[in-house]
Amino acid sequence: MFIEYLKSGARVQIQRPGDSPTGGFMCKIEVLNLKAKEVLVHVPLEGNRPVRLERGGGLVLRLLTDNAIYNYKSKMMSYEKVDGFDVVKLLIIDGGEKVQRRSAFRFNCGIPITFNVIYTSGQQTEREDGLITDLSAGGTKIFTDKSLQEGYLLNISLPLGDELVVAFGDIRTKMELSHKSKYKYQYGVRFAMMPESDQEKIIRYMYKLQREELKKARPR
Repeated sequence: MFIEYLKSGARVQIQRPGDSPTGGFMCKIEVLNLKAKEVLVHVPLEGNRPVRLERGGGLVLRLLTDNAIYNYKSKMMSYEKVDGFDVVKLLIIDGGEKVQRRSAFRFNCGIPITFNVIYTSGQQTEREDGLITDLSAGGTKIFTDKSLQEGYLLNISLPLGDELVVAFGDIRTKMELSHKSKYKYQYGVRFAMMPESDQEKIIRYMYKLQREELKKARPR
C-alpha cells in the first residue's frame, strides 16, 4: 500500500505504546530493505540520551511527508551499528495507513509574531505585530490590526520555542472582526516555498505543545 513511500534518509517518528497520540521521537531512516520490510533508523534521543525500546515490542513508525502523514505498525527487532552510529532495526508488519494530509494537522495555539508585506516590486513594508492561531505545516490564521488584501505575500517571523522560522505565505481569506475582539482582522494564510526542514520544526513544536497540554490535563 504505502510502504513504498519510505525512503532512506527520510525523517520519521517512532511512537511507543505508552506515548500519547501525538507523542514520539524524531529520527532518520539510515537503511531500508523494502523486500524484507526492514528499516534501520537512528536510535531516537530524549534530552541527548538514547530512548530504550523493548525488543519485540510493538511500535508505530510515522512518516511525515510534504503532503501527508503515514503510520506503519512495526516491531523492534534489535540494536545494531551502521558506520559507527547506533541504529534500531524495525520490522514493518503492515502496509501503512494514511492518517491525514500533513497540511491539515493543526494545533490551536496563540503565538505572537511579526510580519511584513512583500510587494511584487520586491519592496517590503515596516514590521507589523500579530498573533497566530490554528497552526499547521501548511498555513495558519493571523490576527492583526493591519488592513491587508487577499493575495498579499507575507514574510512572517515565527518563534517556535528556542527556534525561529521565517515563513512566507500568501493571504487566502480576510475577515473583519467585531469591535469586541482584541484585533481588527483575521487572515487565513497559506505557507509557500517552505523547506521541509522548517515544516518539520513546526510539526515537532506542535507535538511538544500537545504533550505539555496532555501532561497538564492528567490528574495528580
